[in-house]
Amino acid sequence: MTSLSPPAPLIKAMDLRKDYPMGDGETLEVLHGLSFTIDAGDFVAIMGPSGSGKSTLMNILGCLDVPGSGHYLLNGTDTAGLGPDELADLRNRLIGFVFQGFNLLPRKNILDNVALPLVYSGVKRSQRETVAKKILERVGLGERIQSRPSQLSGGQQQRVAIARALVNSPKLILADEPTGNLDSHTSEDILALFEELNRQGLTIILVTHEADVARHAHRIMSIIDGRIAGIIRNTRHDTG
Repeated sequence: MTSLSPPAPLIKAMDLRKDYPMGDGETLEVLHGLSFTIDAGDFVAIMGPSGSGKSTLMNILGCLDVPGSGHYLLNGTDTAGLGPDELADLRNRLIGFVFQGFNLLPRKNILDNVALPLVYSGVKRSQRETVAKKILERVGLGERIQSRPSQLSGGQQQRVAIARALVNSPKLILADEPTGNLDSHTSEDILALFEELNRQGLTIILVTHEADVARHAHRIMSIIDGRIAGIIRNTRHDTG
């Protein structure tokens, strides 16, 4: 009987390092050899104080930047040697982004906001609208498709941003401080939505400096001074 090999991780980071020139011949090393894996369907929170390297790591994981050395494999593709166009293609196919500031277009209704990534993918308008409406229904805003962002609450705007991140059917959602502009009750609603999306099979990486936000993830990876200080499993999600 042939044994099946376990599936490869969605994300594999090997000795990631990143530094930036300081302008005086010196360099500032921000990431100091990070290595970790994230499986498909996982929900991971990356925690750390300001200046810990979270944003630099997020940019690499999101294919917005490449490591100075080391390797980052996303869905089996090593990003280290990719150019800007190849990174953009990988990013558009595999990743959806959710930001603290929503980043919605104020003059567009929410249907057009959610459909925007499909414009860049060359999808016809009628198909874009059908897909966007279905995603908005999925996040509980199917009745508000003609509303402008200014007519929505902060929590509703973040739901629109999540819907936009989902519209290209990504394998991975990267959420950067997604509750930073929301009150505690609304934050819990948004985090519950992330949990539901994760239960549906979506891989989620959430960057935060708040322990109350991180506790919604299955695993919490702490970053301090560009190094992994620890990775702990959140027993809150263990069953049985």
